[in-house]
Amino acid sequence: MNEDDIRQHYNSIDAALKPIIGAEKYRIAGYEVIGCMHKNGETIPLKAFFTSADNDISLKWELDKQLYRLAAEKLLNEQEAVKLFMNMLPEVFTELDAIEDLMELLQEFQGWGLEASQFVVEINSAGLEGRLDELSHSILYLKASGYEVSLDNIKIADTHLEQFAKLEPNIIKIDVSDLKTSSSYTTYSEILDTLSYFARKIGASLHFKGIEDAEQFHVAWRYGGYYYQGEYFGREVQEVLNSSVFEQTVRADIHSFIDRHSRRLKHEREFVKRMDDNLRQLVQTKDSEKMMRDAASTFHKEAFRMYICDEYGYQLSANWTKRSGEWKKDDQAKGKNWSWRVYFLDHMSRMAFNRNGMLSDKYRDIETNELILTYSHPLHSDHFLFIDVDPLFLYEQNWFM
Repeated sequence: MNEDDIRQHYNSIDAALKPIIGAEKYRIAGYEVIGCMHKNGETIPLKAFFTSADNDISLKWELDKQLYRLAAEKLLNEQEAVKLFMNMLPEVFTELDAIEDLMELLQEFQGWGLEASQFVVEINSAGLEGRLDELSHSILYLKASGYEVSLDNIKIADTHLEQFAKLEPNIIKIDVSDLKTSSSYTTYSEILDTLSYFARKIGASLHFKGIEDAEQFHVAWRYGGYYYQGEYFGREVQEVLNSSVFEQTVRADIHSFIDRHSRRLKHEREFVKRMDDNLRQLVQTKDSEKMMRDAASTFHKEAFRMYICDEYGYQLSANWTKRSGEWKKDDQAKGKNWSWRVYFLDHMSRMAFNRNGMLSDKYRDIETNELILTYSHPLHSDHFLFIDVDPLFLYEQNWFM
């Protein structure tokens, strides 16, 4: 679709609305504006026009404004104040310097009776390099005026976290449609872990788009999504829907997610209790060598490495490591300090107080590069036993899924 097509059929342009579900009430919280053209009985998307570099950015912006007007009109008679997510190219703020034009448009909508809080300006992250300073001023201006800003089109393979820090968006929008094509679910989940953590640190909500099935919805929910969008919740519509249309389905899905995670957490608690119960028998002896041999036998399936540290993190024992089903003792690790591990000091403090075992969050082992967990348990005289859980055991238990 080219510029002539747009000019010839300008009066056939319409704004479709793609539903966005909110995490708090399971209802439609807003709509993304999707441009389309009604022609010869067909509805033709305008995405190709906006993504083509051959088409004039000024015409794209004029078309954008018309689409936003049409979309805003559709919200006027709604009792619930749903949001309008307006996707924009960075060039609107850089090449065109159209921030004042945009502000006038948004103020026009407020004059119709809509609230500033109903508008989310989505800025496409593609090609942001070198434009951060220009965009930063516009984003601060929008936020100070009561509008929200979303950084859109964040993909799993493109995580420039420094952009988020400089632009300080209200919302980070992540595309999960590439989950099916990702070669490694664990790598994918680690990146989502990072994005979720970073969003919390800068006070941004996560908006997941591209959700096509219940499993992708589960991923979005699990990593802290506040907004959900995709074919799983229906295609774009021409008119505003009843806000509760997806509520029962979403509620049932999220309840199933909660049940699933509750079962996993219960399983982890049972694992820790079982480990604690077995260890209480083993730690009666003051002979650490005998205790390690007995522990290797008792936890042959669950463990692949064991060692003892003091309260400052210095390793007091040899490494007892399982290789090809055989336990080997390695004295080279004695004297190493492990207090730099993220979970270490927190766990030491809790174990010293509660006098029971703990399980770490998942992390990648430096030596094997495998995703693992570490179980730890207090011994006597401020000594602590650490047991790295065998990755094979973890995958058999589906703890990372």
